[in-house]
Amino acid sequence: MSDSERPTIHVVAAFTTDAQDRILMVRKHGSEIFMQPGGKPEPGEEPVPALVRELAEELLVVVDPDDLVTWGRFEADAANEPGHHLVADVFALRLDGEVTAAAEIAEARWFTRAEARALGTRLAPLARRMLEVPEVRSRFRPFRFTEPIETERLRLRPITIDDVDAFHAYQSREDVARFMLFEPRGREEMAAKVAEWSEHTALELDGDYLEIPIERREDGAMVGHLYLSLRSTDHLTAEIGWGLHPDHQGKGYAQEAATALLEVAFDRMRLHRVVAELDPRNEASVALCRRLGLREEARFRQDMWFKGAWADTGVYAIVAGDFSSTRGSGG
Repeated sequence: MSDSERPTIHVVAAFTTDAQDRILMVRKHGSEIFMQPGGKPEPGEEPVPALVRELAEELLVVVDPDDLVTWGRFEADAANEPGHHLVADVFALRLDGEVTAAAEIAEARWFTRAEARALGTRLAPLARRMLEVPEVRSRFRPFRFTEPIETERLRLRPITIDDVDAFHAYQSREDVARFMLFEPRGREEMAAKVAEWSEHTALELDGDYLEIPIERREDGAMVGHLYLSLRSTDHLTAEIGWGLHPDHQGKGYAQEAATALLEVAFDRMRLHRVVAELDPRNEASVALCRRLGLREEARFRQDMWFKGAWADTGVYAIVAGDFSSTRGSGG
């Protein structure tokens, strides 16, 4: 019988780890099968509220919805309902406090990955699927950009539709667009872009991105922008980019702002690696990469047809350990 022909059970589940990277598993009364905590949503209940409720009922823990990291939808055989197909909305969760088995849960235990795998047939099929997900993925924390980030001179803030003129002031210029993947933008095109960018407010899933205005604190003037894109949650990798109005270049604004964004990437999101891809002819961006501690890793020769000619791509990157060392040394 195919999955489509079997009765389907929809659940929500939490892949829960602690500071030692142990995994929380639960066992229901009357069953020897261990599984991720969670359960069935009530009619009309959304996945996140359903999981928050289930964790409170089954483990007596209060979970902030913002602490649940979306992992997506997984399918497996149902553990305790023979002949049923399970569809689970799975979220990652970090718990460092005590948990108490309650309601239908007979036992809640922390396992190392080796101990979990050693359960064999006592491990639910969905839980086995979760162990196939790269271990480092459970370290990732999403970033929801709702509040400004301030540095000594600057403010990084969420984009709004009121930023059209400020973006257009420099993205319409030939000298700015020279090394960018776009031609100088007209105001109508710029308005459409800002409207599109303003809909992106979080880094949670692969492909999510943020366009972040860089604002001078002393007068509120927008001097440029930063870009951060989540490339891979499995490999904890993001891509960073930047652009400044020529009138504000040469004052250290880009380095100050990008350093703050790297702190978000490494400290708050717990990423491992951040890359920047650029035109090697863009000497200012190459110099900025070096000041930020990004190392040149590759130069792809004539890999892109760019504005009527073949162009190279330079790849620069920094990993979490190097970023921590740079800050520790006062760089």
